[in-house]
Amino acid sequence: MTIKEKVKAARAALSSVARKGLDSLQAGPRSSQSMSLNYASVNTLDPSRLARAFAAADQGYITDQATLFELVEEQDPHIFAELAKRRRAVTGLGWQLTPPKDADQSEIDRTAELEDILRKIPRFEDAQYDLTDAIGKGLSAQEIDWQTGSTWYPKALFWVPQREFQVDRSTGALQYVKNGVPEPLREWGWVVHEHRAKSGYIEQAALFRVLAWTYAYKAYNIRDMQRFLEMYGLPLRLGKYPAGIDPKQRDQLLKAVRNIGNDGAGVVPSTMSIEFIQAMKSGTVDDFLNATAYWERKQSMAILGGTLTSQADGKTSTNALGAIHDKVRREIMLHDVGQITPTVNAQIVRPTALINGMFAPDRVPTFGYKTEETVDQAKMVEVLTKAANVGMEIDVDWAHQTMQIPRAGKGATLLMASGKPITSPTDAALVRLAALAKAGEPDVTGPYAAQLAALCAPYEQALIQQISAIVAEAGDFDAALAGIEALKANNPKWAEAMALGMAAANLAGRADVEAGQ
Repeated sequence: MTIKEKVKAARAALSSVARKGLDSLQAGPRSSQSMSLNYASVNTLDPSRLARAFAAADQGYITDQATLFELVEEQDPHIFAELAKRRRAVTGLGWQLTPPKDADQSEIDRTAELEDILRKIPRFEDAQYDLTDAIGKGLSAQEIDWQTGSTWYPKALFWVPQREFQVDRSTGALQYVKNGVPEPLREWGWVVHEHRAKSGYIEQAALFRVLAWTYAYKAYNIRDMQRFLEMYGLPLRLGKYPAGIDPKQRDQLLKAVRNIGNDGAGVVPSTMSIEFIQAMKSGTVDDFLNATAYWERKQSMAILGGTLTSQADGKTSTNALGAIHDKVRREIMLHDVGQITPTVNAQIVRPTALINGMFAPDRVPTFGYKTEETVDQAKMVEVLTKAANVGMEIDVDWAHQTMQIPRAGKGATLLMASGKPITSPTDAALVRLAALAKAGEPDVTGPYAAQLAALCAPYEQALIQQISAIVAEAGDFDAALAGIEALKANNPKWAEAMALGMAAANLAGRADVEAGQ
């Protein structure tokens, strides 16, 4: 069996157990079980209704709680805006796949292939945004619609409302409620992110468990303010009727008084009268607005850890407070990323890799967001220069990564301090040799030998690992010897490093000869 056939067989063996039942959907793109929402139901949300919904959720029946969360987010612009800031802080980050530790070239190539598959998932960024819905609501579920064929990948990720699930009280497992009957979620058919804003079981850990109370109290103030504004400025309409009047006629007078407010006209008997009494004291909505602002500050603190980005008044907004708030904002973002990343790895990256037989279960690459902050490159250059001058050993790859400057590709034109390009390894060696000479280095052979050893070490180590693998797999000494003889150390980067070292040694020798004459 050829190597290609072995790889194909290994992939088939790895993927054979993972694809069963994944060619059909459990919920679908628009779940048929979705219940209609009563959009007027939270306008008068009171603490007793919240308490009943929360008590039911504690028993695993999260439908009422999830419905309230959904409506509150839709009807409270402040909560929506603050949550959107927090959610976009995560989805605005870039991401990448990292190969497993000590990966060989084959694993590095397959990691790039897997990353390309993920990036081609339609609306993958939107799917990540839907995952952040769990920040407020405790959980977010998306069903995977797999593209079948030679390569399996998620061709769509369908978001399903939280109100269509329930929690098994004994195990804590999430169940999809289909036709009123809960059923377990299909393995590798769902992406379910559970996000804990506070400690507790998943039905209790949602951020909206805190926000819903603030919404209820704020709703009272807004409702009373609307009533006040509706009545403010209108005169009091006072109806008068003679004593002993029939109750039916009295009701007619009351109806006429009320209709005047709406229609501006009414009819009453001559024995009755209606007077308009103007209010002497003007009203104000400041108390209502202050109460509403109070609860919105509490909402901002619960969501973002502060109020500086939403309610800056120009008086308390200082640069120091801004720096503190930015630090808190970053801590929250890192906390959210730290919870979302394992979900993506376990429920998107791992299934895609294993279903296609691309990696062994313990060698799957890891998904990660790019959370590095922008560095002050001018200060970093100064630090690196001083550190190098005192003899510190600084890895060039680490320096490039820290400076956020990518390494130049093969054949690229390099920059010099003078502005003239370096176009070949020999020219680069000349420049570095000149720098050593200016620094007063009496003998450049030692530094160049150390540099050559550092450059060649990774390639030597890779060759040693190949030899170790051949010896481990060989049945006898002759087979091991034959395998080692068949190895070819033809890595172009290794050859380039050796050429650079030889050129440097040649130049150093010439300089030493000229100095001795």
